[in-house]
Amino acid sequence: MSTSLSGLPATLGSPAGPSADAGPRRPLLGWCVVIGVVVARAGVAFFGTLVVAALLPVVTPWDGYVVTSGSMEPHISVGDVVLARPMAPDHEVEPGRVFVFEDPGDESGRLLVHRVVDRAPGGRWTTAGDANADFDVAPVPRPAFRARAVVLVPLVGHAVNWWRERRLGPLVAVGVAGAAALGLALTVRPPGTGGRGGARRRRRTASLRRSAPAVPLVALTVALVAAPALGTASSAYTADTRNPGSTWAVGALLQPYNGEVLTDNPYVYYYLDEAGGTAVADSSGNDRTGTATSVAGYRRAGALPNNPGYAMDLAGGGRIVAGGSPLSNPMTYTLELWFRTTSAAGGKLIGFESGTGAGSPSYDRHVTLRGDGRLVYGDWTGSPYRTVESGAGYNDGAWHHLVVTAVPHGGGQLDAVMYVDGVTVASGSTSRVGSYAGWWRVGQGRAGPVGATTGFPGQVDQVAVYRTALSAARVRAHYAAR
Repeated sequence: MSTSLSGLPATLGSPAGPSADAGPRRPLLGWCVVIGVVVARAGVAFFGTLVVAALLPVVTPWDGYVVTSGSMEPHISVGDVVLARPMAPDHEVEPGRVFVFEDPGDESGRLLVHRVVDRAPGGRWTTAGDANADFDVAPVPRPAFRARAVVLVPLVGHAVNWWRERRLGPLVAVGVAGAAALGLALTVRPPGTGGRGGARRRRRTASLRRSAPAVPLVALTVALVAAPALGTASSAYTADTRNPGSTWAVGALLQPYNGEVLTDNPYVYYYLDEAGGTAVADSSGNDRTGTATSVAGYRRAGALPNNPGYAMDLAGGGRIVAGGSPLSNPMTYTLELWFRTTSAAGGKLIGFESGTGAGSPSYDRHVTLRGDGRLVYGDWTGSPYRTVESGAGYNDGAWHHLVVTAVPHGGGQLDAVMYVDGVTVASGSTSRVGSYAGWWRVGQGRAGPVGATTGFPGQVDQVAVYRTALSAARVRAHYAAR
């Protein structure tokens, strides 16, 4: 039966119908009751669904963890519940996913809910909280992983935290509010719903009025009895996805730029986040640990605003040489890195050489920066002599994304495309390259037709080399994910 504004009853709870008119009508009060009942029922249904979801570990193989710290705020707050699938020995640890694991830096066995962001040497994994500027200090060994986060249920873990902290005030307040909302939802009959069967409804309403206050108490008791099924863990879990009934949260990649790079299967990939030393971790999954020499500074501010990390300063002759066995005569490849400098001295950014020391007998396939800040590719010994050069200079002190792709042209020459900040700035054929085995390297080395030794007077970040030529669309995707 539909209820019109003019048909609202004068007295709350009186039957509505053609003969029911006990006095002056109060349409505003009637609508307030309707709205209140609807809101109360919606709230009870919503929070009831969340409570049921949070208690799924009682009847399923999943584990539940109540978040106890706020390292993900403002996205995720203390009191949320993470539902996680236990890890079997054959389950993979996937970078970008959220996992529950034992904190390797805490002997008490404290659990963390953090995101895996990288592979670390020795079969370990680098993790981080999404809101943290730095990665977790200690890499996590594979046996320490307990479960992979699947679903996040907001809010409902507060009751568990309050109970464990013996904070009865909030528990009582929530219980009273729940009783009021449930009583309103179950016992108040919206105006205009009388008529035939009204007597039965009134009897049922009276019964519900008597039992409604006990329902929140029973629900709270069930929740607290089931609370031991919910563990506690620090930090949290973010990113929205929509299900038909409500909004949940699932894992999203912490570092979107890294995800784009790994999608294209790099030959080597160096974040350059090291705090010191000579070893440079390879994040490509190929275990080609690089070597850093004469680095002017570690952990400088990184190039990527939406991806936590650092850069290296190579001013003064620093260089990074890719690890692994020497690579024989690469002809199809992509070179990628971020660079920043204000120098007018120019220098070598990245290239290929037959040696790993200060000078190499053979050298080519390199990008250099001229004194005016223009980028040059193809400037090496080889006939015919041809270079690919940018029209603008980039020694302006800002971070720039450089990508150079190369494919065989014939006769030892290469067809190259140069991109800066996601845009094509130059293309053409290069000087002929030599046929030899060597290593990719960044910074100090030999360059130019006369083989002068030069370094790069600036900072570099996120170095990657691929054995394919990336498309323009993929280059744009990398830059957009910065």
